[in-house]
Amino acid sequence: MKQKMDILIVEPGKVPRPAALPDNTLEAVEAVLGGTAQVGCFLPQRVLLISREDTGGLAPNRCMPGGKGFVSGTFLLCGIPEEGCLFDSLTPGQQKEFQELFARPGEFMMVGSETYADPDDVADKVYSLWDTLKNGETVVLTKWGGQDRGVAV
Repeated sequence: MKQKMDILIVEPGKVPRPAALPDNTLEAVEAVLGGTAQVGCFLPQRVLLISREDTGGLAPNRCMPGGKGFVSGTFLLCGIPEEGCLFDSLTPGQQKEFQELFARPGEFMMVGSETYADPDDVADKVYSLWDTLKNGETVVLTKWGGQDRGVAV
């Protein structure tokens, strides 16, 4: 049975925002994500984190709680129903908890083709490259997120 679903949408660089999907189907979820979905869960909160399966070319978005990996591109959070195999709305308590959990946009750096969320890990990687690079060889560093350190106007 299709029913309206209250979710949170978490976009790179933005705070999580409440939204409503017209129905609780995989097709509605994938329309928001712009691609095929993959699912993870937070237990015992009974909340699903749904992100795109193919994240090639998408900027890193948020670190996973506990520091184990990160999610790239837009993702959404919804509830796990008591019965059935569709999706469910988040309760107001779940919305509040996960808005706070993902409130701070992530800060990431890519060294070559590897992405890091911890500045110490980036430093370790750069130092390890020092003696391995040949004369004239380059490595590209790319930064996403965090606060803009430009000149204040």
